[in-house]
Amino acid sequence: MTKKYPLYIGILFIVVLVQEFGLSHLTLFNVSPDIITIFIAFISVTVGQKSGTSFGFMAGLLSGIFSGNMGLNMLARTVEGFIAGFFNIPDGSHATAKQKTKRIYGAIVTAGFCANSVLTAGYNPLAISPAYRIFVLGLIESLLTLILAVIVTRLFLRQSLAD
Repeated sequence: MTKKYPLYIGILFIVVLVQEFGLSHLTLFNVSPDIITIFIAFISVTVGQKSGTSFGFMAGLLSGIFSGNMGLNMLARTVEGFIAGFFNIPDGSHATAKQKTKRIYGAIVTAGFCANSVLTAGYNPLAISPAYRIFVLGLIESLLTLILAVIVTRLFLRQSLAD
């Protein structure tokens, strides 16, 4: 077990609260950037797929408690952690900070899009066509999340990625 896991769990609680009570209210075409996806991608890429999947499950449980849709959120976030884990950079690799950042961005877009597809399949409050929700709104959400990820990596994760 990594010594940083208790820290990551504490950060997870803060990230879920920021998402559910802050960022979820900043919408464009009824989608908002997703900081939980950024956190899960960071864990999956830096620590590993198993940890990313576990943190995805915990994030889905917490966000499901706040949103009232626990089962679907747990499934979507677990899938998100699993998919992001394919972008994992193994310990001892000689990847540069720029390579790690590109991997995290790829994980964010891919895993976020897959999680959005899972959510679309099970939850459609606006009765919009699933194809429209998956491709148009999913791409908009992925783009918004990627913009937020660039800001977060520049401000907070630069030192972590350099290690």
